[in-house]
Amino acid sequence: MKYEFDEIIDRIHDPFSFSAKWLHPSYILDSLGIKEVRDDVICLETADMDFRVAPEIIEDLRKLTDHGIFGYSTIPDSYRQAVCGWYERRQGWKFDKDDIFYFPGTHDAIAQLVKRYTKEGEGVIVLVPCYGYHGDVEGNNRKYVEVQMINDGNEYFTIDFDALEDACKDENNTMIIMCHPHNPTGRVFTHEELNKIADICRKNGVLIVSDEVHSDILRKGQGFEPMMKACGPEGLISCTAVNKTFNLAGLAMTNAIISDPKLKKQGADFYGMPSPFGIQAVISAYTKGDAWVDALNEYIDGNIDTCMEYIKENLPKAKLVRPEGGYSINIDFSDYGLSDEEVVDRIYRKAGVVLNSGLFFDDSRKTQVHRACLSSPRSVCLEAFERIAKEFKGC
Repeated sequence: MKYEFDEIIDRIHDPFSFSAKWLHPSYILDSLGIKEVRDDVICLETADMDFRVAPEIIEDLRKLTDHGIFGYSTIPDSYRQAVCGWYERRQGWKFDKDDIFYFPGTHDAIAQLVKRYTKEGEGVIVLVPCYGYHGDVEGNNRKYVEVQMINDGNEYFTIDFDALEDACKDENNTMIIMCHPHNPTGRVFTHEELNKIADICRKNGVLIVSDEVHSDILRKGQGFEPMMKACGPEGLISCTAVNKTFNLAGLAMTNAIISDPKLKKQGADFYGMPSPFGIQAVISAYTKGDAWVDALNEYIDGNIDTCMEYIKENLPKAKLVRPEGGYSINIDFSDYGLSDEEVVDRIYRKAGVVLNSGLFFDDSRKTQVHRACLSSPRSVCLEAFERIAKEFKGC
């Protein structure tokens, strides 16, 4: 079956679109001091997709709608079988059905895990620049402990294992949140890297929470090894979800995989009641979604290659690297010699493109570096960079 990813869907004016990405980019613009949003704004800042959900999922949700009763719902065995089947089939990762704990969204999952497995005042380690877990950590009165990754100068990042070990040796730091594949750097950590992280953490009694919600979005030929598969379940919890892979974030369906008996006992009373639409979407996605995800990855690869080629030709001073996983690229504009304010002015005010500034991922990055999510039709992504290149021409 051919899937359509080039269709432009109106997520601003359609009465059934409630898109936070397109209707309310002000939460990002406000942080940059921008009060007005252009009418023809292009939003590439939020990690959701502008593609219609797989038709196999839509068909099953229509059948659910026809059923006509949407009361209190419970997770059936077929849901657990679907989750286990997907990860064994796609990633070679085996776990038991009773290792699956549902949470209403990944932030909720991580916040609840922080609250359950650490104490107030303790430190939670994050490899930065990184997608923001501040609310999950600091909202629970824990300390957000940043360990800087090593940038080769061209936006390729590796782990500073000495700094990580120093952080883990601090007895106050009791958890690390791994983002794997890493967002926003696009790194897919190797078997060796994962095991070195696990060895350091286990030696120092640091619990690992591995956020793997981007694990199905990979470049052609790029493998992915779940951390639990690579390192075993001891002292490790993995978070998985359909939200990024299948563009189902609004249904808030996240599963924490807990195979360590001690950790599982501590989390035995985790409780959530998903909607029937969320339950059915997970079952449909994980049992019928393989072909759609394969086609999606091929399209995303095309977006990344096309946009990177355009940027290298038309924004020659920009630095970027092809990501190994996920659908975003980081663009470093610092070689243009402009101030942070000038970079923001050219991209956001003049070009009318909304990206994520480096401030969102790491304060030290400021606003010379910006993340663009290339999860929109190719024509939309290209138009965004055409607008930006026009504003940087001659610099």
